Amino acid sequence: MARTMVIGLTESGANAKINEDSFSCGDRVYPDMITGSEEQSLGASDYTQVYIVTQGFGGSGAGDLAGRIIQRVTKDFVAQLDNYKLPELDFYRFSHELIQETHLRVLDQIAPRADQGVGASFALLLIDANTAYILNVGDTKIHLYRDNELYSLIDPYDAQTESDLSIYIGDPRATFELPVPNTMKRFDLETSDIILLATEGFHTNFHHSQLAEDIAAPDAFAANIRLAQLHSRQADNSENGTVLAIKVRDLELVEPDDAAKQNVERIQKSYGSQAPENGTSANVRRRRRNAKDEYPEFGQEPTSSQDVINVQRENNSNGRNGNDYMDTADQVRKTRIKRELKTFGLSLLAGFLIGMAVILVVWFVILR
Repeated sequence: MARTMVIGLTESGANAKINEDSFSCGDRVYPDMITGSEEQSLGASDYTQVYIVTQGFGGSGAGDLAGRIIQRVTKDFVAQLDNYKLPELDFYRFSHELIQETHLRVLDQIAPRADQGVGASFALLLIDANTAYILNVGDTKIHLYRDNELYSLIDPYDAQTESDLSIYIGDPRATFELPVPNTMKRFDLETSDIILLATEGFHTNFHHSQLAEDIAAPDAFAANIRLAQLHSRQADNSENGTVLAIKVRDLELVEPDDAAKQNVERIQKSYGSQAPENGTSANVRRRRRNAKDEYPEFGQEPTSSQDVINVQRENNSNGRNGNDYMDTADQVRKTRIKRELKTFGLSLLAGFLIGMAVILVVWFVILR
């Protein structure tokens, strides 16, 4: 499992009345105050770790609460993470059900009371043992610093189709489609990896090269992140700016044990051990029951880990990288469709043969 160091910093913008950003650190969500700046840090060695940054909009009591809903629902889902292991973590299913749940809750609980557009973007890092899973929806950003290089983990988008996509949680355009994640990946962690989750305000006019230089500075990890936050605010402090940095201290090759179980129990104690259904309003439950009609993709059977394995083997045999989880997920859907068509064809053939057998029996017994 990964042992990590974590530091989160947030600061309200000069043009912002309140800070609608949020970040998770341990079992808490920050900031505690709606204005000003805040810093939190910790060390973690849990088998399963989750870190989230949200960027809300819509004003006081709207955008900030939308971000808190995402934080709470994500913790609920992580408390039920074993339900998504078959035995490998089905992150595609986890991500899409998480997006669906947070989106419907924001639409049901926040949007009706807001007098303007309301919603939130979010960036998520889930560490399970020594594997990292990342998910990003909206304007938040995710970076990986490895071997003295800073990589952006946000997939490029087609600007011509951007206007047709729902790009944040609570987007009212998402009537028949859920908000579209612009990143959904998994990768193996390495010692000294640094993953950054940040809001758009942190990146405004703050160049990639300057961020890389700050992280590489010959100083302590926390000091370097503070330096990056300082330079970010000097570049542009008009909007709220938040960054959450996670550094991998070292890795251990261990299986879940009593400590891992205690970690799950701690999460369940802090955020509730009930499935997301139980903590949801009647309107959200009704809308989710209708999700098969509103969101056809989520009416299908969950993706199995064996499908993912088969696709990855096919990628390897064809010389493909196979690391892009979105590509793998698309192929998984194609594999499932092929399997369903094959099953339908066999059922049709079986029905035909049974029908012919009945006709022959009738002909021999009655007509003769």
